[in-house]
Amino acid sequence: MVKKRSEESEGCSRCGKRFSDHDFPPGRLSADDYEAFRSDYLPEGYESRPPRVGESVNNFYPGELAIPISHFEAGLRLPFWPEVKQVLKYFGVVPAQLNPNAISVIIAFACYMRRERIEFSLTVFRKMFVYHANKDGVSFFTGLNLKVCETPNKNHHWLTRFVFVRGNRGGVPLAPASPAETFYTSPQVGGTDSLLCEYLVGKNFEVRYLRRGLASLPPVLPGEGMFVLSQFPHL
Repeated sequence: MVKKRSEESEGCSRCGKRFSDHDFPPGRLSADDYEAFRSDYLPEGYESRPPRVGESVNNFYPGELAIPISHFEAGLRLPFWPEVKQVLKYFGVVPAQLNPNAISVIIAFACYMRRERIEFSLTVFRKMFVYHANKDGVSFFTGLNLKVCETPNKNHHWLTRFVFVRGNRGGVPLAPASPAETFYTSPQVGGTDSLLCEYLVGKNFEVRYLRRGLASLPPVLPGEGMFVLSQFPHL
């Protein structure tokens, strides 16, 4: 059942089983895949380990977080981008509770905002995408006011290819949550958020294209790169 939430409440209401209570297959990560992860995605200041026998992606230990390799391939980086942390915090989830395409959508939207020198807006993100929580413990996004296309190929083994990561540089300490209810939210928007929403409505959101060159994108700090009408002269 679709439920609405009040604008005054923070995060999402909780329902159903906790993520850690779901039955996921045990991890299977080859030594080559693990070394490739360390070489490509593990920055200084973080430690990692492969899953032990019988461990699954929803096993949690103090100071450690299981993250699927496919999420890094989808654009997730350590430390987590501020935009990613905003989305995770709002929906009350850890990365493994989202499928790889959901991670791609978040990263692609953040890349778009950075390229346009626009401060990331969680309100606009919620206006453009709908969050769906599955009973199997894994959630995803669909486009609401735009068409999501060019998403990466599905990886049917992403739940078994993961690593445990620990670190103290501001991205890992997130607690597992109960799955948020599937809901439709169309937040009230105004000002520059409203102008950006009008511009984005009906657009093809090409995930693969928007994620290209993400490593070279500059961060947008609060107060910088605010929306400028001249960026969209047809409005």
